[in-house]
Amino acid sequence: MKSFRSGKFDRGQAPRALQKLCPDQAFDQLTDIRPAELTALGFKVVLLDVDNTLLPWRDHTVPESSLAWIQEARSAGLQLCLVSNTRNLDRLGRLAEQMGIDHLKGKFKPSRDMYHQAAQKYGVEPHQMVMVGDQILTDILGANRSGVTAYLVRRMSDREFFGTRANRIIESIVRPSLYRAMIDEDDDLPIVAPVGLLQRRIVRQILKFGIVGGSSFLIDAGLHKILMFYVQLEGQPVSQVFGRWILGGSATADAAHDAAFLGFKILTSSLAILNSFYWNRRWTWGIRGKEERGQQLARFIVVSLIGQALNTIISSVINAMAKGTQEGNWWLATLVAAGLVAIWNFTGQRLWAFRRGTAK
Repeated sequence: MKSFRSGKFDRGQAPRALQKLCPDQAFDQLTDIRPAELTALGFKVVLLDVDNTLLPWRDHTVPESSLAWIQEARSAGLQLCLVSNTRNLDRLGRLAEQMGIDHLKGKFKPSRDMYHQAAQKYGVEPHQMVMVGDQILTDILGANRSGVTAYLVRRMSDREFFGTRANRIIESIVRPSLYRAMIDEDDDLPIVAPVGLLQRRIVRQILKFGIVGGSSFLIDAGLHKILMFYVQLEGQPVSQVFGRWILGGSATADAAHDAAFLGFKILTSSLAILNSFYWNRRWTWGIRGKEERGQQLARFIVVSLIGQALNTIISSVINAMAKGTQEGNWWLATLVAAGLVAIWNFTGQRLWAFRRGTAK
């Protein structure tokens, strides 16, 4: 996480809409937090995230540095508890046993549930607890919603759950604004100058991706609409001819329409995929040379095929279930599917297909 910065924050200096995402303090690593100082500040309980806070994601052995910090915290009179969103509760139990500390089960962060459980379990007020974690959208937001002091640490490893990687995209957008609230301890002033929205790389990538996506949408939806409603073959809509051919002969008009919808969707979305690969690789992610192009294309095709399958399934289901006119159903199915699949495609391309690309 190259843009990570450690230091104290004044939440009041952060944009109002982002204040719940602002930590009280950020640290390069867990061991930079001094347990004796926590005790001196009046904290009695430390809530600890697990993956990429205490140990790398999916690892099964807690590093010696984390174990030593836990022992130091115990010596300082602090009570410790694991608060994790992991779905692998067996692993969580083994890790808790390895560290000799308790763990909670409940609604995932940023829900208040596990924070409230901890307050009841240890008989303390929320302000007497501090949450230490590596994610803004779960650990920090959940703590702030619960009145618990929030400490952010740099993630230990780049290996993460795919859903967490999606959260990191949002973090990269909000983090520069949060850094405006970071305090210079010498003069008590913010140490990060405001950064224009369009100066942020992730924002530019999203805008470029949106433009490319718009052109691909026009190719997909525009060509699909023309084939479905405007092209005639021997005096009949080509969609009816094509649909009956798919179904093997005679079919009702509605059945032929639905069959043609699916068949033409596969064709037009495939053309849109080719357009998307060329322009996203060249413009959105700024990759010009031939290096790794084959690998990127292979990964892009995987992401796109999954997106295409989602597009086809979502649009076909909505088209079949909607109660409006054929054209009205077409618009509803096409727009809803396009919006949902765009989220998938951006995340998959940025985090996997073109992960080594850099945008200009």
